[in-house]
Amino acid sequence: MKILLVEDEPDVSRSLGMFLQKLGYEVRNVPDGESGLREFHAGKPDLVITDIRMPNMSGLELLRRIKIVEKSPVDVIVITGHGDLDNAVTALKYGAFDYLQKPVNVKELAIAIERSREYTCLRNRYLQLRDEFNEKVENGIKAIRGEAEQLRRAYLQEVGLDEFCFYSEAMCKVVRAAETYSMDRSIPVLVEGESGTGKEVIARYIHYFSVVNMLSPFIALNSASLNMDLFESELLGHEPGAFTGALRNGRPGKLEAASGGTVFLDEVSEMPLQLQAKLLRVIEEKRFFRIGGLQEIPVDVRFICASNRSLRQAVEEKQFRLDLYYRIAMGYIHVPPLRDRKDDIMPLAHRFAQRAFKRRGKRFQSFSPDAESFLLSFSWPGNVRQLKNTLERVALMNMNGFVEAGDISFLEEINRKEDSDRKGPFTLGSDPFQLPPEGIDLDALVQKIIKDALTVNKGNQSRTARYLGMTRRALQGKLMKMSS
Repeated sequence: MKILLVEDEPDVSRSLGMFLQKLGYEVRNVPDGESGLREFHAGKPDLVITDIRMPNMSGLELLRRIKIVEKSPVDVIVITGHGDLDNAVTALKYGAFDYLQKPVNVKELAIAIERSREYTCLRNRYLQLRDEFNEKVENGIKAIRGEAEQLRRAYLQEVGLDEFCFYSEAMCKVVRAAETYSMDRSIPVLVEGESGTGKEVIARYIHYFSVVNMLSPFIALNSASLNMDLFESELLGHEPGAFTGALRNGRPGKLEAASGGTVFLDEVSEMPLQLQAKLLRVIEEKRFFRIGGLQEIPVDVRFICASNRSLRQAVEEKQFRLDLYYRIAMGYIHVPPLRDRKDDIMPLAHRFAQRAFKRRGKRFQSFSPDAESFLLSFSWPGNVRQLKNTLERVALMNMNGFVEAGDISFLEEINRKEDSDRKGPFTLGSDPFQLPPEGIDLDALVQKIIKDALTVNKGNQSRTARYLGMTRRALQGKLMKMSS
């Protein structure tokens, strides 16, 4: 054990040094605090014994430098003059291990040194055990994190968020807004954006981001996929015998199934006005009647709505209620189209390609510079959904994993055809529309117009109805009449 002895009285220093050497300790004597601090740094002692009253630098200052300034774990024993109690108290406050009064009792000194040595051994053992414990904890945490990451990936895949990723600043803003809205279930959220931008993914992210919501239901309902009667039954449920074809025991609706969770209403702009009024009442009063029911049912759900066209414009066109618009748009998110966030294109393309190739037992290598340039310059009218489907097709046809521009050139043909469908003149037969002199079959003409409009809009009844300037319900009525 190496001891640094700091004492300005030569006789005391010499006698104490000889005594400590007889006890088997290695001793270094210095006459003042300044030289003691230098030796402390150079010799790295295991224990410091210092007098308090010394020239140049006092023992208290040396103690303060060692314990407070440098925060050294080395123990310091101070030697005080008889009756110098104030300095002894100060020394203990500074972190001294012990203090002895002059003249020094060598037996007390030996006991103090032994106590310091035992304390140092215990402290070192404690630090060793602490480090071992922390290492085991860290290893355990890493193992648990690995298991948790596997569970997280499985969970995200189960709820449809395994492919959710974002890179552009525009999408970072969308995600930050979604996380903010996730914290308060009482706020309805409206998500607007073009088809294929991932509105339902954002809705799921809002629901599942909060740990509180992770085990609560998320129920999605497409407002454009059902006629008004079926939609109302799906949303509200019905009592036994409420209408022709009703189930014998009745059935709860999506609102009841989503209790404590979220109802996602996609394409809410296509909801009939009559049902919009009922939805507004449910949102405001948090209770509803089943179809044919006489008892109000309380409901605790968050509403997230989505639309691929501007609801504000639908309000101006008298196709959507203004009061409902203000109610469901308390929280608002606009998902920008892929062409407006080019920073997302290549990272998403790499991610989709890797997964698509892997599903087919192939290995994706890379995109050629020409392919990257093509992907970045393409307008992506179908947005993220089109990008994903494109790379699924590429993975099916490509065999070597290197994607060239020619592998995705079919997109240009699709674009040309869509542009031709959108921009071509409205014709009957081969010439622009003209009234024939011999008269026309009006019913047949109307049917042809509807069929051509459906073809142009790829069978989408909502877009076809808007194209023809009628309601979706009116279009469905004509289609039923045409098929009868």
